[in-house]
Amino acid sequence: MEKPVTIITEGPIGQAVKSVADKNNLSNTEIVEKGVKHAATLWRDSDGTPDDFVKFCTENFIADPAKKEATFYRFSEYFESLFGHFNKITLDLQENVQLMKGEVLPIDPMFAGYSPGAHLMNDLYDNKIAFIVALNFPYYSTEEKNQSGAEWTPLEWGYSRLGDVFSSRVPSELNLKAGKVSAEGDAYIADYNIYMGNLLNKDGQKLFQQDMVLLSHWNLRDEIKANYANKENGLEKQGIIYQVMQRIVDQSIPKEVINSDKQDWNPVTNEVFVGGSKTESAAETDGRYQQILNNFHIYQAFDKYNPAMPTAIERAFSAGMQVPQPEVEKLFTEFLSSPQVAHVAAIIKK
Repeated sequence: MEKPVTIITEGPIGQAVKSVADKNNLSNTEIVEKGVKHAATLWRDSDGTPDDFVKFCTENFIADPAKKEATFYRFSEYFESLFGHFNKITLDLQENVQLMKGEVLPIDPMFAGYSPGAHLMNDLYDNKIAFIVALNFPYYSTEEKNQSGAEWTPLEWGYSRLGDVFSSRVPSELNLKAGKVSAEGDAYIADYNIYMGNLLNKDGQKLFQQDMVLLSHWNLRDEIKANYANKENGLEKQGIIYQVMQRIVDQSIPKEVINSDKQDWNPVTNEVFVGGSKTESAAETDGRYQQILNNFHIYQAFDKYNPAMPTAIERAFSAGMQVPQPEVEKLFTEFLSSPQVAHVAAIIKK
């Protein structure tokens, strides 16, 4: 796996900026410096020597505003087709795992774990398309967008968003591994159904309809919410679901009752019954947390390839949501401490 070490130092960067400015008779080199420095962080040995880098910048910087705008729209067309079709292929490959279409066959997770676009970004670096974007439409951090964005035109915002595409350079093999780990996690969740009609209360009674099957945790959560309006036995049902979720969280849930209607289960005592007779069972142990750990290690592996956003948390906020983490924390604090929340809680309590 290629090490994320740039070979472009301050010397070649300065040469490239001067060469571009001289060629295009530019007095203001701010945007040139921004693009050259960003492209330099992405340049590797395999892309060429420092002299090759200077030559590339000199030949490919677009100084003419009209040509730059035309290039932007052309990029938009190409990327819409590339990213859109790869997304469609990915959705098609994951359909039999993501949707309830019948039995999940052994080949289904294999296709779901395949990432057809894993090599795309590497290819775009290899053919230098990525560097043309980085040079002419450089990446701006979320903080920079917040500081300067109010003065940007819609077109300038478009330029900035194009720059987001090449904020990092991740090897294709890591993208493939990430796709596999993600698909394995999706498959794990897709098969994590609880057969509610087989749940027993403390008296051995079944409170839920026999054909109710709920996916953890979204459907379980929604069923808790639905039973607030149930004045007959809603609270008891909520208590049972809570115990189910508690067993899932602490991994004491019997693995035999996951995605199965062959056994009855009392989540309070954690006893399993077949035909009315108690039977031995084994806990799931740490399967759920192994999935979380696998994803953690993958996210962590991306860190060194993201100099602008070196942690998964920062990437989630600044790249994914485009909102700095402190702002999100402030929103939650203001919301949870508002008098309206306390008022709603009092209503729910009744």
